[in-house]
Amino acid sequence: MTHATLFRFTGLVLLMVGGIGANDKGTLFVQMPSPSNWRVLTVGPGQEFATLSAALAASHDGDTIRVQAGTYLNDFASIDAKVRVVGVGGMAHLVCTKPIPNDKGIFIVNTDCILQNLEFSGAKGPSGNDAGIRWQGGNLTLENCYFHNNQDGLLGQGGTLTIRNCEFAHNGAGDGFTHNLYVGNANNLVVQHSYFYAAVVGHNIKSRARHTTITDSVIADGPDGTTSFSIDLPNGGLARIQNNLIEKGPKSEAGIIIAFGEEGHLKSPSSLTVQDNVVLNDQTAHPPTAVHNASPVPAQILGNRFYGLGAGQIASGPHVLSRDALLAKAPYPDTYWTLSLPSPWPVK
Repeated sequence: MTHATLFRFTGLVLLMVGGIGANDKGTLFVQMPSPSNWRVLTVGPGQEFATLSAALAASHDGDTIRVQAGTYLNDFASIDAKVRVVGVGGMAHLVCTKPIPNDKGIFIVNTDCILQNLEFSGAKGPSGNDAGIRWQGGNLTLENCYFHNNQDGLLGQGGTLTIRNCEFAHNGAGDGFTHNLYVGNANNLVVQHSYFYAAVVGHNIKSRARHTTITDSVIADGPDGTTSFSIDLPNGGLARIQNNLIEKGPKSEAGIIIAFGEEGHLKSPSSLTVQDNVVLNDQTAHPPTAVHNASPVPAQILGNRFYGLGAGQIASGPHVLSRDALLAKAPYPDTYWTLSLPSPWPVK
């Protein structure tokens, strides 16, 4: 199954990048650069540039780079201008087949940009910590992108990271320190309508951001995933996890599904809301806990449905439960991680 078959949704397509902010209702918007600076650069066979790295080196703020669908081997690049990069005619697949010279990532992102219809795989380096994307600054938006079989899917920090309709699968070096998604000390992480699957020993989502919002997504281990935590928020922050399907697989390396504040050094303020999710536990090797809250602030656990968990396994640490339900029967067949899912997911 590919990410392209998982989610169907409509929404505003952001066409250029200047700066990303929010209005008084919290809606993300993009401040457009001057139209006089706009250019379209093309990449691929018979196009203006043969490689994406060459196009990015020639780019300026406001440019759009259109990459023909196909495979681009070891096309490592830094993004230093505020650009939009979009795969056209299908996905542009950035494949790493050798150690990355900078030992960081296939792409290094240093400023505001939007990336659409791009696929990243095979990122590796001697540090064991190389990523499809190493995010080092700016506001980054990912739409319809696919990260798989990298040492890290995406690793880094900056302003706001927005992930929409993307898939992260089978990322991790197997050491427990590399993950499908690892966000450091960012301002905001926003995940919407996306799919995180079977991180290799590490976590599906790990975030140290001041604000983390994960909605309308699927976070699953599947039958063979060795993921540790489904979601790890080790330093707290303001977090909302809402309307997701979260599945702990039979080969998971840990019993905790959602962890909050377990490494200390809590951000101020910190709070956790887990609301209207379907949480499934399919493993028996470790004592399961749906929400482990190591902060002193009670976690708000509201209106969720739990399967494979007893009443005493819903939460540890301070918490408030309201309108949650324990299910005696799995709400979906044991192939739920391969379903073609509507948006929003799950439908109540």
